[in-house]
Amino acid sequence: MFILLEKKQEISEAHATLKATVQKSLVRPDVRNIGYPGGTTYDAKVYTNGEYWFWSSKLKEETPNPRQLNWFGVYEAAGGLQISVEINTPFSGANRQVSGYFARNPDDGQVYLMHSGRVGGGTKGVGKSAFLAWSNHTLAPAMDSEGNQRFGVVVMPINGVNATRSAIQYIESIVEFKIAVRNGEISTADFQRKLSAFEDYYAESFGRRKGRRKSKIDYLSRHGEVVEALKLWREKKRLNEKSRFVKNVQIDLGLEVGGILSELYEVKTSSSRSDLYTAIGQLVVHSCGFSARRHLVLPSPANIPPDIEASLSELQIQVIQYELTKDEAHIK
Repeated sequence: MFILLEKKQEISEAHATLKATVQKSLVRPDVRNIGYPGGTTYDAKVYTNGEYWFWSSKLKEETPNPRQLNWFGVYEAAGGLQISVEINTPFSGANRQVSGYFARNPDDGQVYLMHSGRVGGGTKGVGKSAFLAWSNHTLAPAMDSEGNQRFGVVVMPINGVNATRSAIQYIESIVEFKIAVRNGEISTADFQRKLSAFEDYYAESFGRRKGRRKSKIDYLSRHGEVVEALKLWREKKRLNEKSRFVKNVQIDLGLEVGGILSELYEVKTSSSRSDLYTAIGQLVVHSCGFSARRHLVLPSPANIPPDIEASLSELQIQVIQYELTKDEAHIK
């Protein structure tokens, strides 16, 4: 899970890095008019590689919804330019009215430009659900300071080798989607079934996660505390005299008896599908070759989707739940 950037200074620095990174790839400046429904931005200084363009400017803070404008589109040698996607970002806070935002991966500190997946263009059929279902882009969760989760597509890291490549691929997918809409591809029965399945999937996922964590408990940073509480909980149960606990970068907690892995525990900070899929894979892989009992440890209430519950039962993975208070972790 990512951590949403909210502080004004952090966001400002992230945008400066993003702009510098994009301009290293789209190196040629040009001055063009940019058209959009309802108006035109005249004499905008864009940066291009001859195929795609990027333009950025501040929307004044005195406006009703102040934000940093980040526009991307397909470059044309003559005439005005048209916007393919706006990935605008707030100046501070967790403004959900703005489709773009920055989020940090807590594992390595890398910051990413994220997008809600909301696309426009004025054509019937162009919209967020249809685009995401058509493109197969996945949504990653980012948690804000209030414990609320926001879901978006990872567009690009703000720095790194060839970082802009993934943003270009994202723009291409939006362009191809809009062409597909014009060609009537999303009106087919096959696509409508796919769209319905997509909306059912995310209605379940989002519905389970509309609420926010109690208070401002940071589940990510307290992962180790949960593992220690789990170890103490297991110690209170009967142990073989040859038992010993094991932990490493791959295993949250394991119990060996005579050098053979007997029990395996994987702790997750949420019941999101991405966390559940990852946990199942880790438990299966790291218990391979052993008859170890597998345990998935989740925050309470777990709220596991029915299809995953069935898989856990088939794979003989037991679910254990925990609670975090301000002061301690408690295994239920």
